[in-house]
Amino acid sequence: MAGESSAFLSGKFENNRLEKVGLDKAVDKASLDKNGKLKGKKKSVVLMERDINALLELYLHRTISSSQLARLCFPDISYETARKRLRRLQQAGFTGASSSGRMEGRGRPELIYFLTASGARALEQTRGISWETIPTGPPHTYHKEHFLRLVDVRLAMEDAELAGVISGLEFTTGREFWKELASDLTEAEEQADATISFAYAGMEPVRVLLEIDTGNFRQTRHWEPKIRAFLRTGYPIWVVTGSSPRILTLRKWTQPLLEEAEVGPGKCVFAVYTEIVEKGIYGAQWQRTDGSFTDLRPTKL
Repeated sequence: MAGESSAFLSGKFENNRLEKVGLDKAVDKASLDKNGKLKGKKKSVVLMERDINALLELYLHRTISSSQLARLCFPDISYETARKRLRRLQQAGFTGASSSGRMEGRGRPELIYFLTASGARALEQTRGISWETIPTGPPHTYHKEHFLRLVDVRLAMEDAELAGVISGLEFTTGREFWKELASDLTEAEEQADATISFAYAGMEPVRVLLEIDTGNFRQTRHWEPKIRAFLRTGYPIWVVTGSSPRILTLRKWTQPLLEEAEVGPGKCVFAVYTEIVEKGIYGAQWQRTDGSFTDLRPTKL
């Protein structure tokens, strides 16, 4: 699958690092303000393959917390070592950082990272992504937790793959998936937060649409057109939300849409975010629109 998927991270580089000259140019540009004046010296750093992967993940997810980014890109080193490397990328001007609103162990506030113009240019040099199309700067406070929860669900899916529950995991952020379908579904303007492709043992690969609900959707303005667009794809829908009462509301909104599409109550299922974080994707309880529960695992015949 082309585009913004986790499979994209496995692509090989012609070189494992950018030429230092190119980096210095990027850093120099980041050191100038909008009037071309020197803002202050940035620390130079030579980007390694995993650094580029970290920048790419920020492109895919818009913003990621330090602990999430360490798990995604630096799984073979300690968290403290990973934090230092992420700090170096920030000091060199490739990323920016702000408070996530979450706390790490030891009671310290956890940072979130996002791309800067220099980070975008580095991705253009190494991955051919036009820097002008890459979102930079901090996310709106209103959207921050939404982005972080999406990453947490992805990490839960990766844990399930490591445990052997699933295989062949690909996690594709929403906008690229809908570009892929554009030729067939020109009316599908609503985008899922992600599309997850994977396989259970001995079964054909499946594809699922993932939606993160933070309680801001309104029934007729947001939810109904979104779910109708998802149902036109024919793929199952997973909705991760904040509480059990919210699930009850979303079930009531969704059931008539499933009936309209002539599909069963298991086509769209719901789970609570904190339960997924604590128990994993396949340990959490998922509710169908009729109120019954599923663990998402395929039924054995």
